[in-house]
Amino acid sequence: MDKVFKVGLFGLASNEQNTLGSIFKLAASRSRQYTLISSDKRPQAEIILVDADDQNAINEWRSFSVHHSAIPVIKVTKNLPIESGSDIYLRRPLTLKRVLETLDKVTIEAHKYVPELVIGGEDKVLDEEANAALLGAVQGAEKASRSGFKALVVDDSLPVRKSMEIQLGLFGMEIDFAETGEEALEYIKKSVYDIIFLDLMLPGIDGYKVCKEIKSYKMSKNTPVVMLTGKGSRFDKLRGTMAGANVYLTKPVEQEKLKEVIKQYLPNTTAA
Repeated sequence: MDKVFKVGLFGLASNEQNTLGSIFKLAASRSRQYTLISSDKRPQAEIILVDADDQNAINEWRSFSVHHSAIPVIKVTKNLPIESGSDIYLRRPLTLKRVLETLDKVTIEAHKYVPELVIGGEDKVLDEEANAALLGAVQGAEKASRSGFKALVVDDSLPVRKSMEIQLGLFGMEIDFAETGEEALEYIKKSVYDIIFLDLMLPGIDGYKVCKEIKSYKMSKNTPVVMLTGKGSRFDKLRGTMAGANVYLTKPVEQEKLKEVIKQYLPNTTAA
């Protein structure tokens, strides 16, 4: 599903605003899109661009940020500082690659939006900017502090495990992976998990039996189990519920639904 992010501006000359508008129009075919909003709608922005070379723009943004500090900020400048700290910069001149790569990275890191990584869906070809932003965000997530939560992902599909590794990693989780039900049960006996993602169709023991075993162990009986499956019938969902699954997600899993599940069972992960 396409997502259009609202971008608010502080400063930036009219020619640069026109350049941004043109870039956003050229990128209108992407699943991740952007649109400029007027100054009176800046509180609704999902990303803010600030002209770091204009002191008046900086001052105006600082006053604005007192009441809107949660909106991620990108500082536009001609000369990048040697030490940027946690600040995000966009270097002038504004080119399509620089603008989209920087904005994409912010949507991944701040909004956890990764439409290219659909769990259980067919592989998608990432455009150059999205791919670069994704790699940069993943590297940043690897260096970031951990949330303290630990997840187990049980799936025999390498693409599914890789997409889960990236998406859960963005929430600061530590992750173990199992390819079979038998392997998953070995992990369960050795470690305590905060959440388990379990595929239904596994080689050997299927997901229903694995879920029943998980719920029978003292250490894991209260651990939320998210069952992932390509089947979506009421009967399959009923079997999953009877086996003890807390929630049932049909693959390909929409990213927003995955985020809702994480927020429901691990509400503090968004601060990771």
